[in-house]
Amino acid sequence: MYAVDMFLISPGNPFICKTINCMTISIEHVVKELYLNSQINVKSNQISISELLYEILIGKPQDSSGDEQDEDINSVMGITQSSGTRQRRTPKLDLSVLKQPSNSICSNNLHRYKGLNFQKMTDQKNIFTFKDERPQQCPSLEYSTDLLQNKVPLVIDNGTYQCRAGWANSDKPQLVFKNITAKPRGKKETDIQVGNEINTTEVAKWLIRSQFDRNVVTLYDVQEQIFDYIFSHLGMNTDGYIDHPVVLTEPVCNPNYCRQQMSELLFECYNIPEVTYGIDAMFSLYANHDRMDINSLIVSCGYQTTHLLPVLGGRLDPSQCRRINLGGYHLETFMQRLLQLKYPGHFAAVSLNRAEELVRDHCHLATDYNADLHEWVSNDYYDDNVHKIQLPYTNAPGNQLSAEQTKERREQQIKRLKEVTAKRRMEKLASEEQKLQELMSIQELLEDEDDDEAFDRALQNTSFDTPEELQSEINRLTIAIQRNRAKVLGIEPPPVEEPKKTVYELLEIPDDQLTADQLLTKKKQRMLKNAREGRLRTQALQIEKRQKELEEERKLEQRRMKDFNGWLQEVRGRRQKLLDARSARKQKKSDMAKRRTLASQQRMKMITQLAAGESSSAKKKVDTFGQNDADWDVYKEIHPQNADSDSEVEEEQIEELEAMLREHDPEFQKELDLGGSEEFDIAEYYRLHLAIERVRVPELLFQPSMIGVEQAGIVETMDFLLHKYDEEKQKLLVQNVFLTGGNALFMNFKERLEKELLEMRPFQSMFSVTRAVDPILDAWKGARKFAISPDRSVYSITKADYTEMGGEYLKEHFLSNRYFPSPVSIKLEK
Repeated sequence: MYAVDMFLISPGNPFICKTINCMTISIEHVVKELYLNSQINVKSNQISISELLYEILIGKPQDSSGDEQDEDINSVMGITQSSGTRQRRTPKLDLSVLKQPSNSICSNNLHRYKGLNFQKMTDQKNIFTFKDERPQQCPSLEYSTDLLQNKVPLVIDNGTYQCRAGWANSDKPQLVFKNITAKPRGKKETDIQVGNEINTTEVAKWLIRSQFDRNVVTLYDVQEQIFDYIFSHLGMNTDGYIDHPVVLTEPVCNPNYCRQQMSELLFECYNIPEVTYGIDAMFSLYANHDRMDINSLIVSCGYQTTHLLPVLGGRLDPSQCRRINLGGYHLETFMQRLLQLKYPGHFAAVSLNRAEELVRDHCHLATDYNADLHEWVSNDYYDDNVHKIQLPYTNAPGNQLSAEQTKERREQQIKRLKEVTAKRRMEKLASEEQKLQELMSIQELLEDEDDDEAFDRALQNTSFDTPEELQSEINRLTIAIQRNRAKVLGIEPPPVEEPKKTVYELLEIPDDQLTADQLLTKKKQRMLKNAREGRLRTQALQIEKRQKELEEERKLEQRRMKDFNGWLQEVRGRRQKLLDARSARKQKKSDMAKRRTLASQQRMKMITQLAAGESSSAKKKVDTFGQNDADWDVYKEIHPQNADSDSEVEEEQIEELEAMLREHDPEFQKELDLGGSEEFDIAEYYRLHLAIERVRVPELLFQPSMIGVEQAGIVETMDFLLHKYDEEKQKLLVQNVFLTGGNALFMNFKERLEKELLEMRPFQSMFSVTRAVDPILDAWKGARKFAISPDRSVYSITKADYTEMGGEYLKEHFLSNRYFPSPVSIKLEK
């Protein structure tokens, strides 16, 4: 072992290095990593370290007498040598042993970089990508005459996840496909696709169907489509019949009605000569053991269910079989839900097919689940064991867009944002105009001298208590409508409307010269006059304000043309000022709700002063509060939650400034997306961290309660099952705990069961846990082994048996279910 400094090669000069940190690694590991990932030409398997490093770093072979080159390489690696040892050449390494992948510190990285960029390689540790593998379509095989003449049995393992079918004279199935069908919604039945022909099961337009309800076949129209697919791809051209014996798997304790429907389908529809039924888990056990009288406790891990099957003396004990309604499908959906909740921004990217890939390739069972949970608390353990799944993203290698494409996409985004903003403004303008029309119709009732009660009733149906509040809301809406109309249409505000020739003759007459009815009319005329004058004054102020805004926009546009950077800084400053004002207002509103804050104390002081001013006046005063702009400021100070007009204007101004920044500043949209942070790793954002989920998802097999399934797990069910037998039979069963099925492939499954059995069984008792050689294909291989044995013809159900005994009839054998005839219904005579 040599102490070597990790370093980075400068792009300009390969001999300019920067020390990052110091660590001790094996020189053989370094050379092996370089040799496996570099394009070097060597005439023999013997090469010195300096020669190898020089060719990789410099790009050309090293001369045999290049002492200066050796010195350069040593300086690059940080290896110092004295003058007395400089003449010693670096040791020769046998590169023939370097041609296999190593488990060194560098071999776990996904991306490898030429030039000894150890820092980059360390950053890329434990990063994976989705394979997104599409299933291979089943081939159309040739139906030879030898198969027909010899009547070779057809073996079908009808699994809930995959169907495996093939001829008994072959050592592996010719067809392996997903046991589902798909039909486009709204299309005819002739457009049905089966198995691997389905490109993806995620598209909503597909109607996915399976013939199984958990592990029992219930939809025989789908099963018929599966059989048609099998027979057609095996090339069978015999019209109207299949002249081959069939060995077919069925679930444990299969109901008689289901077997009856299956036999009817095979004998009536396909005219097969004979069929033999057997349990898939028993076939798998038979493929791994030749003895007939074996004792075993089978743990069959399926896609929809998990079974525990006791086998004594080579025969299944159906009375003590147990089923757990949880399998591989539930693990996949659990993984999908966990990641979609963890990464809601990538909800659509976590599909069920990808969740299946994560469960299959990245999950393992924890030997001690609780202890493993405590391990994940450590940051170092997390960094070493987390699997980072890289999703595709725009800036990923291979997905780079050209400058023209980037500019075009940005222009489309800006155009879309403008369209959305314009649509929102139009909707808001229409809503405000409708509301203003309703309020104006209520105010017009005030001018009707004959029906004052109608105005009072209409006012009560609104949220306003006085005509002054109604007028204030009309003025606010008028301002907002004029502003929005000018924004949407891009025009100047309308001129001040000419006042109508309305004469209020009673306003010039003193009150002492008027009757009581005339005084009421005079009060009404005063309110109407004040309302009209207020509206005209508001329009004038709005036009003046809008003209100032237009002038400022012109100046900004001129400045943008002359000094873009200065203009950009000013626009950003204005936006930030508005954001700060909004934040301050929200903070003040929050402080109002607290008792001892300065804002709440000032509010109470203002209310007290107003109340004291009204009570101290000796003479009756006319209530004119609300007619001046200063009164509105007081109102906003007292009720800041009701002062929405200013905040709406600020929101519009912020939207306008942000629209300008989006159009002219490419970095602004990134800042919005990142919440204002300046540094952001886009690759990290598109990574799914698969951490504790790696052990949490498979743990469902032992703790179904994690997803709300009110059933016991494998260990509790096994303990319950064993206690149904006496001590002698328990010892026989635990001597061969046999694991089969897809979930048996989880790493540490065997070790986990051994640990649980050690805790479950009595002290110093013996047990053994084994796993099928091929947990997925052994069921088919065992059925094929039985199909070529002499026992098949003895236990087959022929067409004559089916006609005489009925569809539910079953000839029992050591790999089949027990046959219990259905009770015959007897009609009782009255």
